[in-house]
Amino acid sequence: MKILYSSCVLLMILLMSCSTNIPDIYGLDYIKWIEDKNGCKGERIKLVHHIIKNSDKFLRFSQNQMIDILGKPDNQTLYTRGQTIYFYYVKYNDNCKTSEIKNEDDQIKLEIRFDALNRSKELYVHNY
Repeated sequence: MKILYSSCVLLMILLMSCSTNIPDIYGLDYIKWIEDKNGCKGERIKLVHHIIKNSDKFLRFSQNQMIDILGKPDNQTLYTRGQTIYFYYVKYNDNCKTSEIKNEDDQIKLEIRFDALNRSKELYVHNY
């Protein structure tokens, strides 16, 4: 009985330590953000200002934790010295059929840079 109880306690501790602490930001609906792939539904443009205003709460997360928070990135780039950049399109993406399309330099997108130690270190929104 003791072995079963201690195994359950150990399992609970492991499960709680593996979960990502999602930043609690009033007005930011993470589900709407994730479901609005490439910003085609127009939800991300309504939510991006919450991320900008609270950008410090999104720092120091790993790439996997950021995927848990904001969903799989729409695009990613490997940069010099082991850095990675995630892109989340907010508006004007060419994968959207119903909205206005602009070229890559004119699109609104959230950029998250990760350092060589896999920590998010900078958030920036292009053309916002």
